[in-house]
Amino acid sequence: MKEIIVQRKEGKKISDEAEWLPLADIKSTSRWQFGAKHVFKTVFHTADKNEYVYCTSNDAIMHLLHKDNGLIVVDRGRMGNLHHAEAIDYEKGKMFFDVKSDDYIEIIGEARKSAVKEYFQKLFGKK
Repeated sequence: MKEIIVQRKEGKKISDEAEWLPLADIKSTSRWQFGAKHVFKTVFHTADKNEYVYCTSNDAIMHLLHKDNGLIVVDRGRMGNLHHAEAIDYEKGKMFFDVKSDDYIEIIGEARKSAVKEYFQKLFGKK
C-alpha cells in the first residue's frame, strides 16, 4: 500500500506527531495559507472528515520511523537501521554495517547507546 507521512491538522493547529496516511484514503486536497504570508501547505481531506498536511518536521518523521522497522536515533538528526547492523561496538559508540570496509555510523552519548542496546534486545532478543 502506498502511503505518505503526514501530520493531523485541527483547525489552525498542526499535531506534533507524524503518522502514515494511505493514499487511497485521500478524498480531496486544498491549499491552506499557514502562518507567515505566502507560506502555503496542501491539505489532504479524508472520507472520515479528517485533515492532514504533508510532514516536514524531521523530529516527527524520525519519531514515527523509530516505532518500527529497526530504525533508531543514534544522534541528533541521524538514524541507523539495526536490521542492517553487522556489529555494534558500544564502547567506541559505533554501529557497523560492514566491518571489513569500516562502514559505520556513530552512536553519540550514553543515553543513545543504552537506547540502542534496549531496542536491539527488543527486536532480536539478544544483546
